[in-house]
Amino acid sequence: MRLWLRIAAFACVFAAAPARADTHLDTTTDVGLFTAVITGSHIGFGNPTPDTGVVPGAALEVTQHVDRFRLHLEGIPTVGAAGSQVGPYGRSSASLSLLNTTAMVDVDAHHFFRVGAGYQFVDLTNIDGDDGVRNAVRIASPIYVVGATLPLSAGHFVEINVMDDPNLRGDLLAYDTMGVAGINQQEIGAEVDYSAAYGWRRGNVEYLVGGRGLSYHTRNASTGALVDRNVGGGATFEVRFLLGKK
Repeated sequence: MRLWLRIAAFACVFAAAPARADTHLDTTTDVGLFTAVITGSHIGFGNPTPDTGVVPGAALEVTQHVDRFRLHLEGIPTVGAAGSQVGPYGRSSASLSLLNTTAMVDVDAHHFFRVGAGYQFVDLTNIDGDDGVRNAVRIASPIYVVGATLPLSAGHFVEINVMDDPNLRGDLLAYDTMGVAGINQQEIGAEVDYSAAYGWRRGNVEYLVGGRGLSYHTRNASTGALVDRNVGGGATFEVRFLLGKK
């Protein structure tokens, strides 16, 4: 089994396990539902006119806390945008889905600030309405995370997170209008995922309202030509259920 598959399997088992009471450890499991209304644009090779759209999105997330340490698993199903112009092969469109698996540690005694690292798994597809070519790429790459949860009053707080993937690499495969695979090229790029939310707690449930943005771009590793440029963002609403809190 590949290394990243072992990491993902371990993360799923560890994050999904019920929190167990311990006399020495402050252990909590958060299970959450994340929803968003996202607007985004896509530019690709041979398709310089941005394709834009507004789509709803949703994700499930699990966070396992053990004192200063936490393991976070977040899965975002496919979200996409379609262009307004119709070409000979229909509308140009792009879709993106990802899975983030990160391990983090609180860096201060008050548990306000945290840093961490992990892996991101990306599945990106786009279709050019002018020539009918479909490009697909799947990437597994390391990510780095910084975040903060700043308390306000009466159970209210502000949460900020930034995830950076400065060395994104993958193999792009192009399919013609008959579905036959053709060009296979290596691409390199980077991604930044950032969010901010206002939250409040009622019993063992947390509610968060805020915004989230994503900037993702890749280039041909050999020629430097733009392959994909995806930028999006929108309003978010999140509910977290806190399990096993001491």
